[in-house]
Amino acid sequence: MLYNENGKLGRFSAIGLGCWNFGGQWNKVTEEDAIQIIRYAIDNGINYVDVAESYGIPDGECEILLGKALQDGYRDKVFIISKVGWYGRRTEDHFYANPSIYDKILRKIFNRLNHYKSVDLEKRTPELIRLCGHACCGRLQTSYIDLLLCHDGKAKDIKEFVSGFEILKKEGFIKNYGISTDRLDILKEFYERSNGVCAAVECDYSLLNTKAEDGIFKFCQEKKIAIFTRGTLARGLLSGKYNSSTIFKEPSRLVWNEGGKNRSTYLRYIKKIDKIKELIGNEKLTEVSYRYAFSQPEHPSVIVGCTSLDQLKQNIDIASHYLSPELIEQLRNNL
Repeated sequence: MLYNENGKLGRFSAIGLGCWNFGGQWNKVTEEDAIQIIRYAIDNGINYVDVAESYGIPDGECEILLGKALQDGYRDKVFIISKVGWYGRRTEDHFYANPSIYDKILRKIFNRLNHYKSVDLEKRTPELIRLCGHACCGRLQTSYIDLLLCHDGKAKDIKEFVSGFEILKKEGFIKNYGISTDRLDILKEFYERSNGVCAAVECDYSLLNTKAEDGIFKFCQEKKIAIFTRGTLARGLLSGKYNSSTIFKEPSRLVWNEGGKNRSTYLRYIKKIDKIKELIGNEKLTEVSYRYAFSQPEHPSVIVGCTSLDQLKQNIDIASHYLSPELIEQLRNNL
């Protein structure tokens, strides 16, 4: 396993384990298998895991599974990344509710009778962020989280997130905080609002989306902000399994089908992938895609998901060496 220094946060394995697949939201993984995968990853050199309060069905399920896996001494062996800000978005309830007029009237009457202030649960407040951080620790069965991220990449409530994170840090429930975003302007605003305390960013980055190289990566290098990347296989496209005739049934990818609003983007990606295959061959597409990401000069820490122990073992093998500068240049010339 390769390891690299990442910003001010320390030394991380080239790949980390993304836990979003363990909560039944996209694929079904049994609790027993999830725990086995997580512990195998830690035992074999992976030293950070990525999760969020909104991952899984119901929300929080992935954190609960991870918390169980990190018992028996595993918590002390791994760096935990979690995220807050979108609890209940998928189910349209809880902290991101859209109450009916009837509910709003009842709430106002109750609050007035009981001399309570009316609370707008659609707005992120420092206290709400604080409570979400406490809940994450509870589900993860840990007294603290190493890195807590703002999960809204277009956040209008940056000030509130930062204030909530500062409270959690002072209370000892988080060690560091940052933001998950693909926008350089949002990262800069978050960094400035935090007075330079922002320790990390998590952003989308792959052979099909190298935008971060010219913006986010450079800014992070300048400010010593740790870089974690997601989406390395571009939602599966860089697995080499799909072509222009593929019909998708998974809800989040229906937009790629004929008549879908992102059909033209999908076809453009397929053309790029075909060019890459001509250069390296289809059988090496996944391997090269992962290595391209962590072989950049900034050496971002690449978050990788899996649904089986065999997949995990393959990913660990991939993280044994970098791509050559010559192949990286050839790939860039073909993108």
